Amino acid sequence: MDFSTTIYDSTQHDNFYPPASTGQALSASEITSFISEILSTLELEKLGEIYFRQLNGFFSLTGLSLSDLDTRWVYGNAKLSSTLVAIPLPGVTSQEGKPATAHYYFAVPLSLSERNALEQLHELFAKQVAQAQSFLRLHQMTTKDVLTGLGNRSGFDQALIRQLGWAQRHEEGFSLLVIDLDNFKSVNDSHGHREGDNVLVHVASQLQQVLRDEDEAFRFGGDEFCCLLDCQTQFQLECAASRIQLSINQSSYLRRMNVSCSLGGAIYREGDDTGKLFDRADAALYKVKQSGKNNYLAA
Repeated sequence: MDFSTTIYDSTQHDNFYPPASTGQALSASEITSFISEILSTLELEKLGEIYFRQLNGFFSLTGLSLSDLDTRWVYGNAKLSSTLVAIPLPGVTSQEGKPATAHYYFAVPLSLSERNALEQLHELFAKQVAQAQSFLRLHQMTTKDVLTGLGNRSGFDQALIRQLGWAQRHEEGFSLLVIDLDNFKSVNDSHGHREGDNVLVHVASQLQQVLRDEDEAFRFGGDEFCCLLDCQTQFQLECAASRIQLSINQSSYLRRMNVSCSLGGAIYREGDDTGKLFDRADAALYKVKQSGKNNYLAA
């Protein structure tokens, strides 16, 4: 993608609109069709894809950036010479919790009627995005681990399905790490389950500090954690695993509890489903546990 990083709305200039506004207003049937498709999903990623496809039927649109919502949600192939229109998304928040904006890129400047039509469609889209974000927040309440604040098993299963779908549609790889805490049972036996809970919370905090924004961590169950990582090569995956292991091994609290971690990793391959990918990472983890713990191996 060749999107400009400069936010510039050329519609603010007096000479933006062509002298003759030749575009036609949207018909009632076009609006009805648009609304029907927009209301067909509350999945944010799919909503963006549907919106971009619909806009191409109305305008000379070269690109759409919804990167405030997710850095990956950039559609089309806009050039720096494209006309950029930036419009706030009312009621929608960015990944940082700030007001979000949609960035539209057009091959030619919009006529006045086209600008009015864009604002009408944008408003409808923004309302559905706000609804989708509200639904996502409610949904996340059921997919969060209460103790650690990470995603739970259900959250992991759903995230892995989404990640597989993205990888298959866009031919972009990703990786899975399965992490098992070494000597965790002895913490519960020697210090009690409350201290065991403290260990789990501490490990979750370590993961959140080490992982990047595009990565996700989950408490899979018990003392086992999973991470979905934006890693396409074995070297990248090994670096991520090393960062996690180093963070845990250097924790004075975890050293005092005699807790380390074993890690098994796998990179997505064409034809993988959730079971195949997880089984490879889990098999690698099993080999680490059998060979002495506190190490990393990729399948």
